[in-house]
Amino acid sequence: MNRLLRYITYSMGNFANTIAYQVFGNRIQFYYVDMLGLNAAVAGIIWTIYGLWNAINDPLMGQLSDRTRTPMGRRVPYVVFGAVPLGLAFFFLWTPPGQSPWLLAAYFLIILFVFDTLYSLTIIAYNALFPEVAPNLRARIDLSATREILATIALLLSFILAPILAEEVGYVWMGALMGVLVAAGYLIAMIGVREDPSKIGNDQVHLLAALRITLASRPFRWFIGANIAKEYIWLALAAMLPFWRKYALGIQGSIEVAGIRLSGGDAEAILLGIPILLTIPMLLVWRPMVARIGPRRAWIITSLCFIPGFIAMMLATDFLSGLISTLLVVPGLAGSMLMPFPLIAEVIDDDAARHGSRREGIFFGMNGGITKLAFSAQGVLFATVLSLAGYVAGSDLQTESAVWGIRFLIGGTTILAALFIVFCMWKYPLQRAPKAELAPERVTP
Repeated sequence: MNRLLRYITYSMGNFANTIAYQVFGNRIQFYYVDMLGLNAAVAGIIWTIYGLWNAINDPLMGQLSDRTRTPMGRRVPYVVFGAVPLGLAFFFLWTPPGQSPWLLAAYFLIILFVFDTLYSLTIIAYNALFPEVAPNLRARIDLSATREILATIALLLSFILAPILAEEVGYVWMGALMGVLVAAGYLIAMIGVREDPSKIGNDQVHLLAALRITLASRPFRWFIGANIAKEYIWLALAAMLPFWRKYALGIQGSIEVAGIRLSGGDAEAILLGIPILLTIPMLLVWRPMVARIGPRRAWIITSLCFIPGFIAMMLATDFLSGLISTLLVVPGLAGSMLMPFPLIAEVIDDDAARHGSRREGIFFGMNGGITKLAFSAQGVLFATVLSLAGYVAGSDLQTESAVWGIRFLIGGTTILAALFIVFCMWKYPLQRAPKAELAPERVTP
């Protein structure tokens, strides 16, 4: 299999991951809170529990894959045999039994637990293969760009097709179709993937020792801070977009744009669909810059590019101003998609050079677990700000303070997160030392 085809098939796993993650992030909160009437404060508590479980779950799954030894390798079995159960769990997210408030809350918590356990097991094993599929910086930038182009296509399906399907055929059928895409994408990703047994080694440290080694890595600590903020930005945009469209932009029914009648779902799909489509050429613009100045400096620049768009989103009042504001976010979106994987692969190389063993699983597991605390942050801020602002679940009429609460969540908190990325990357210690001091994997041309 040639390199490009290998990169494309492997990147189908990121296509599947993006479908699962973004449809979940974009629709689930709106579905349970605004449509089914789950209390916003209760939703915030559930998200907090979910985030805490992730902080435990993801490192466990990463350590499990690091210590696995099978003829298929350490990671491949978890992706191959986890794909279909994950697709089914995604489907069951959208099938709550009845509308009793307590039953609804209990079902939401349980299905989140099942879905996320399967999601973590599959995605961490899949991501842990990244440094092996792309063994040097140039290959990692190319593979990261390929992954994110496939992810952009998945984002279009998530933000355009999913809302339309939800309105036209209902959330159950939307969940069924997206669940099939999730399972199929992960299965395709494993075509041609073979793990190199020479890189496995015999390191079998227990979980607590692996956690200590991971957290002792200074580059990892600064990377994880930036990645939490990046995850928060994506979560806040996805979760708040339906509220922003409905209340801040005032698009609750059909509207006319350039002589075309659009439903609320159609308008929402365009508001983020066009900007997401434009991230593909923007990825190709950022790619040579990242190769030239390095992911660390590039992430600082791309994070600052977010700020004009977020300010405009806070102030937007109708479809046109909303579309302009989301277009301004495009450079930041593309940059935040491209940077994390080359950086965490560099962190793993640095650890391998220091300790003599590769621990992709625990590093990706810790990354997944800690960054998903962004779910808790988003959930707590969502519940706190909207409760204080006077938001009423299920009502088409909201007070001005509630609308400004929505504006602050989608624009103000995301500006703070972008500035935090800049700070963390300013402190990130790698890509500062002479090349002779770096791990061989990071200086291979």
